[in-house]
Amino acid sequence: MDETNWLSLWSLSAYGILFFFGASLASFYTTLGDRILFYCYERGRKEFQGLKRWKVIFSKPSHCPSCQTAITKQHLVPIFGWFLTKGKCNQCRVEIPKLYPLTEFLFGLIAIFVFFISESLPGTFCLLFFFGHLLIAMFTDAKKLSLDYENLPFLLGFGFLSNYFLFEESIGLIHLYVYLGFLVFYLSIYFLFRGGTGLGDVLFSPTFAAIAGNPFWMVYFNSSYLLAVGFSFLLRKQGESLKGKKVPMGLYFSIGIFFTFFFKLIVHYYEWEGFLDYGNIE
Repeated sequence: MDETNWLSLWSLSAYGILFFFGASLASFYTTLGDRILFYCYERGRKEFQGLKRWKVIFSKPSHCPSCQTAITKQHLVPIFGWFLTKGKCNQCRVEIPKLYPLTEFLFGLIAIFVFFISESLPGTFCLLFFFGHLLIAMFTDAKKLSLDYENLPFLLGFGFLSNYFLFEESIGLIHLYVYLGFLVFYLSIYFLFRGGTGLGDVLFSPTFAAIAGNPFWMVYFNSSYLLAVGFSFLLRKQGESLKGKKVPMGLYFSIGIFFTFFFKLIVHYYEWEGFLDYGNIE
């Protein structure tokens, strides 16, 4: 086998490993999101308190949430495990949501796409962890209309690390200005229009806007509200008014910043390609 074939084989293997890492990370975060919901918001919150609660959340072996039967190792394999069980618990036959294998597959594709575009392994890892914490925000807000405040420092850290490794973008005054602008905007709504927004939105949205940076905060803001209005209209019951309807904005903020990072990647990629083309012409 010549050197070119070896390099191609190595490249395919590397992308395969990256896909499996992304899928495994998604499996971890979906499980973590479910456990946070159960132990922090639902009936499990009375079972443990403080550090014991978090120890259980992170250390309890994977099990069926319905019958508590431990899941075997082969069934824990991302994506394939769902198909091996035929989408049901082997013990109680309760259906396992299709969201799990779909999320794992999506994270695998994201890992490959981000690395292919950026060629930055640290940036790819940081962005995957950032998206994992976004999953938790989406879980809690979609199901309980609540954003997990303990999640915010992780989102902040992985978000800015992703900016640094993917775009060589350090934290500067412009990020602070964007943050303060959004904070004033949401605080005004929070205090002037009772019920217009929640405290979680006041804390999370300015953080996401700061991570998006300038001018990409416009992509984040517009995509979040377009998604919120569009899905609220489509998912409403026939004849139901949207006035006064509670909307899980944390879910749409998370999707908005998700799309914003892809937009930033594409913009930076084409800017770099344009620079190379210009250099070749010269």
